[in-house]
Amino acid sequence: MTRPHGFTLVELMVTIAVAAILITIAVPGFQALVQNNRATALANQLTTAINLARSEAIRRGEVASVCTNDWEDGWWVEPSAGCNAAAADRLRVWDAPPARSVINAGGETSVSFGPMGTRADQNAITLNVHVENCTGDRARILRISPGGRVGVERTACP
Repeated sequence: MTRPHGFTLVELMVTIAVAAILITIAVPGFQALVQNNRATALANQLTTAINLARSEAIRRGEVASVCTNDWEDGWWVEPSAGCNAAAADRLRVWDAPPARSVINAGGETSVSFGPMGTRADQNAITLNVHVENCTGDRARILRISPGGRVGVERTACP
């Protein structure tokens, strides 16, 4: 006599119960991972734009800026200080980050660098980056020194 193939109802119920328990444990950890990765990606994009503006200022021997109307709508790098270059003259454009991203620049709408790579106005700038409803220490702070260096550090969510 051959044994029938497949699962019994009891085996199927036990498998579903174990899967439900594992999913209940894994989902909160996965959400934290997603929040962390989104904040890191956004901080990296901003750091790339800032470093590009600084290197272009040094390379060209003139002021270059990272400009925006609203950081959450995107930003661009241009070879001027006034943030009024035509779209064709922009060196690189970053589209708006994902809808749940939050960037707080304290009212700053541009970051300019002089021909020596230092900040044109010699003020330190801080950008706070996180995703909506973040928890724990999943936010990032970008500090742009008067010398032009960008430092990124992890911080608690607001």
